[in-house]
Amino acid sequence: MEPLLAELRARLQARGKLPPLPAGWAQQSAMLGAAGVSYGGDFIVTHLDTDHARLHMVLVDVCGHGPAAVPAALQLAGALQSLIVAVPADDLLPAANRYLLRQPSDESLATAVQVDIDLASGDYRIRSAGHPPALRWAGEEHGWSVDNARGMALGVEPDPEVHDSKGRLASGEALLFYTDGVVESRGVDIDEGIEWLRATASSCVRTGWDGVARRIIDLVPRGDDDRAVLVLRRD
Repeated sequence: MEPLLAELRARLQARGKLPPLPAGWAQQSAMLGAAGVSYGGDFIVTHLDTDHARLHMVLVDVCGHGPAAVPAALQLAGALQSLIVAVPADDLLPAANRYLLRQPSDESLATAVQVDIDLASGDYRIRSAGHPPALRWAGEEHGWSVDNARGMALGVEPDPEVHDSKGRLASGEALLFYTDGVVESRGVDIDEGIEWLRATASSCVRTGWDGVARRIIDLVPRGDDDRAVLVLRRD
């Protein structure tokens, strides 16, 4: 079983490899499975337009955790990787929802956050389907603010409610996306977890942006859920 899981993990990580961005932009990610294993049901799908003008990214958390969630994550990642280059951005999450509803399992559920960003202007749009809210870094003075896009998880209803928000990243600003394993744990309200993340991410940024996603995830208390952090920054 372990060799098979290792192969599935390698495929999932290959699908989520972040593309090199044009000068002036940087991105990084870090993931950790439940109970400290290095893979689980969280994954990233990305697409950089051929003219390098727009970046499309989706961070997904499938139902389940640890190695048991990898097969479902790999299947959904494959579907999203095809969809992200074939359908308009507005249709991506609805198409993923239809895919999940066609699956035989009653547990084919996922939360997702999608960001589409114009790399020339910094204009971005975030769409969320039941995912924890993104954070935006607006400099040391203002710290990390909480985005308002929430929505409904995918695979539940034929027409899920997807919330969105828009903004523009200026030089030195950043967006931080994460899965619920970063901010949720037994006996802790998610709002408390988000406040913990804001404080922790602020502290990590003060020591530099290099490796900040990994440093944040390494500070998350070990738990029974997978966790992932994705940071997109404009230099």
